[in-house]
Amino acid sequence: MRGAEEIVWPGGEHSFRLGIGELRAIEQRSDAGCAVVMMRLLSSQWKIDDVVGPIRLGLVGGGMPERDAQRAVEAALDVASPYALAVTAAEIIRRFIMWETDDQPGEPAAGIAAESN
Repeated sequence: MRGAEEIVWPGGEHSFRLGIGELRAIEQRSDAGCAVVMMRLLSSQWKIDDVVGPIRLGLVGGGMPERDAQRAVEAALDVASPYALAVTAAEIIRRFIMWETDDQPGEPAAGIAAESN
């Protein structure tokens, strides 16, 4: 899984991370897979827990204490609508279930030197 990422959102700039435990918690609380939750968020068919859950769990996964994460979500709801935060929640999920890597399968083509670290 990926490490934490800094994300600027209506609640400020914070580290977010959704590891396997947080992703499973989203699935259990929403009774749907993470990709389904992301699509609900993007298609405006979300429930409020689809919005606040990934944000709160992402903050906790990024290292914020649970109580502080809950306060951060509540403070964000004072300055941004749940509709606006749905975009943030979808982006958090997307970053931790879909990403590109530089590592390509197979051997490098003949004549191409492998990078050394």
